[in-house]
Amino acid sequence: MRTLSDESNPITHSNIYERSDTVVSAAAGHQRGERRGRGDGKQYFEDRNKKLHLQRNQEQSSSGVLRNIRVYIGGYLSGTTDIEMKRIIALAGGTTLPTSSGATHILTSQQLSGLKTHKVLTSKSRNLVHVVKPEWVTDSISLGKRLPESRYAVIPSSTTRNLVDMMKASESRSR
Repeated sequence: MRTLSDESNPITHSNIYERSDTVVSAAAGHQRGERRGRGDGKQYFEDRNKKLHLQRNQEQSSSGVLRNIRVYIGGYLSGTTDIEMKRIIALAGGTTLPTSSGATHILTSQQLSGLKTHKVLTSKSRNLVHVVKPEWVTDSISLGKRLPESRYAVIPSSTTRNLVDMMKASESRSR
């Protein structure tokens, strides 16, 4: 009882909430979807994304360095955890995504698998996806501005295609 007010007491002075990722289960009943008349589950994902958006907005961003940035964490992160990076990205105004579709940046410390690299390089996405190391996020935040992704690229820029290269390839295939 005497140690309750002592800061060394791990039960009464824990910061585990700050270091944890909150997950809210969407399962109900006997772990089965009750989608009577709701089609393909579109409503579920809309509700889920709305709830996740509200949770992210509860922590107001301290800086807007990563505003309009959508990050997918795609593998091992050296020196940090995915939970910590999600928190840091949210505080800087960015958004983390559960899948790579729609992402502007893929965050990883190691080379992507051959299939993932091929998918990134040949994607028909309107936006160029940057595959960068976690240091890009931390350095951008510490300097207060979005740094060039090329310095932190996991896939060397010589392998990424630009618009001119894609047009040449398209023209040669159509002949």
